[in-house]
Amino acid sequence: MTAQPISQKKDVFVSVVTVVDSTSRDVEGLIRATQSLLDQHYTNYELVVVDNGVAIESVRAIHNVLRDVPCVRVLRLARAFPYDTAVFSALESVIGDYTVVLEADVDPIDQIPAFVEALLDGADIVQGLAPQARAHGFVQRIGRRAFYRYNSRSLGVEIPEDATYFTAFTRRALTSVLSSSRQYRYLRHLMRHVGFMIVDLPYTQIRRRERPRHLRAAIVEAVEMVTSYSVHPLRVMSILGVAVAIINLLYAVYVVVVYFSVPDVARGWTTTSLQISIMFLFLSIAVAIISEYVGRLLAESRREPAYFIMEELVSDQTIADETRHNVV
Repeated sequence: MTAQPISQKKDVFVSVVTVVDSTSRDVEGLIRATQSLLDQHYTNYELVVVDNGVAIESVRAIHNVLRDVPCVRVLRLARAFPYDTAVFSALESVIGDYTVVLEADVDPIDQIPAFVEALLDGADIVQGLAPQARAHGFVQRIGRRAFYRYNSRSLGVEIPEDATYFTAFTRRALTSVLSSSRQYRYLRHLMRHVGFMIVDLPYTQIRRRERPRHLRAAIVEAVEMVTSYSVHPLRVMSILGVAVAIINLLYAVYVVVVYFSVPDVARGWTTTSLQISIMFLFLSIAVAIISEYVGRLLAESRREPAYFIMEELVSDQTIADETRHNVV
């Protein structure tokens, strides 16, 4: 690919973030292709690659490619972290005017200019939509749909069912997203939570994601997301608790009335057992929800880092336009 003259490039600083792990293919090829595309379109750019547990062969390839490919930074995490955590480890260090996040081996890099162009046209955040994002099992599709509907109606966060991690942010939008000090941060939820103008951009993924999404992991992530960003479950349990208390009060009045009005009334074990089972059902649910919130409070109170960076590798050449002395 022949690089364009600097005069024909857009005079903006674009940061591209991607995460590679043990399932990633041809990391060196990804770095070279992305850098070549950025160099063709923008006067200044950087590619931030997060090593979230890649194979040792890929680590060697990364070391080799940094010698002759400019404007690349590699953040090697100490161990494999959740995908969103790995993404935020890079977002907190980018310096571009515009930032694009894409999934390695899943999202097409040739769509990067379209995402940046949407930001230049006035959008604060661009969200990629791809039909393949819904390619899960039947139970997961139903759960995903129910969760997004709950987000929309109860939490006020509208997440499209086709939403992917292919996203783009202006500097001010990214600053707001990063201002959250929560221990648990989820990019696709948080970007809708902050309230900036979002433009949805349909595209076609290269192939399906190889990172497995087990049902248990999806449920845990959904619970963490809801309890981290909303007190709605607690409010629901408060309302149910009041309703059950009123029902039990009415039942107590009923028992007293029957006791005084009906001689030799036989006490039925069915009614008593039913009442006890319903009470313990609600108590169990209440304890489970409270436990989740206590767990979130404990994690937040520890103030532990969400991730640990083992080392940072950089290209020999770190600035694309070496005539530019200051980045604003």
